[in-house]
Amino acid sequence: MDAPSLPEFVEFLREWRRLPRSREIAPGTELEADLGITGDDGRDLLVATERRFNVTMSSYENGYREAFNLNPNEFLFHSEGIGPDLSALLGGPSPVARTLTAGDLYDAVTRALAGRELI
Repeated sequence: MDAPSLPEFVEFLREWRRLPRSREIAPGTELEADLGITGDDGRDLLVATERRFNVTMSSYENGYREAFNLNPNEFLFHSEGIGPDLSALLGGPSPVARTLTAGDLYDAVTRALAGRELI
């Protein structure tokens, strides 16, 4: 599969989130802050993206850490639940949800496609 163009990728996001055409989605559009995608919906989007573009961006061992260059305490989406920060209670760093944009996700897809073509 060839890498999608950015407009094709934006159309996928628009359809997946069921957004009207009047809603602008640019590379800098933040998935959480601008489109309201968080928690389980964020995971669902990542899975749908992998299926739609026939790529693998996650691994059993590292999840999505390599594809998005995440530090050990970084995650892509905030949790939908509220609870104690167990990591901080145990003396570790608090988890941080890193800003993920439409452009970041698009770049991860194109990198995954390029890597697969090298094999």
